[in-house]
Amino acid sequence: MDKKSWLDHLYYDIGKQNFNLFVCGLWKDEQGNTKSTKWKRYSEAVFPIDFDGTCDEYSKQKFFRQINQRQIFPNEILLDLEEPDRLNEVTKKLDSWNVKFEVYTAGKGFHIDIWFPKPLTEKQKLRIIKFFKCDEQKASGKTMIALEFEEHWKSNKIKQEIQWKTI
Repeated sequence: MDKKSWLDHLYYDIGKQNFNLFVCGLWKDEQGNTKSTKWKRYSEAVFPIDFDGTCDEYSKQKFFRQINQRQIFPNEILLDLEEPDRLNEVTKKLDSWNVKFEVYTAGKGFHIDIWFPKPLTEKQKLRIIKFFKCDEQKASGKTMIALEFEEHWKSNKIKQEIQWKTI
């Protein structure tokens, strides 16, 4: 899926135009230092972009090309799982709860996106994240994650949805 289509899907289909998520770009410079663009709202960064991913205004086009991070949604819990051997355990438990979730990877770790029909509080998110012993920073509304279907700034691999199988 191309970046424009995916960001539109997140804003219109997932967020129902009620959540103007932040996006930005991260990369490493020649010395290995982490660099970042400013955070911009979806409406500022993506509205000016045509369906083919282009824009007549150079600065807006440049920013759009750099986007590889997005904000976590209020109705999303993100489980950041660094131990591949735990994936089966976590997905099996989520299956038993009968919740909608997706699994993505761009290398060794996994992002498990759990979607809910309504927004959750940070406290509610933290409770689930702690239950699964995952990164507690992902409960914050101001946390960025690698954008799906884009090159990850650390691994330089595309963050892709994977098919998982619980046993």
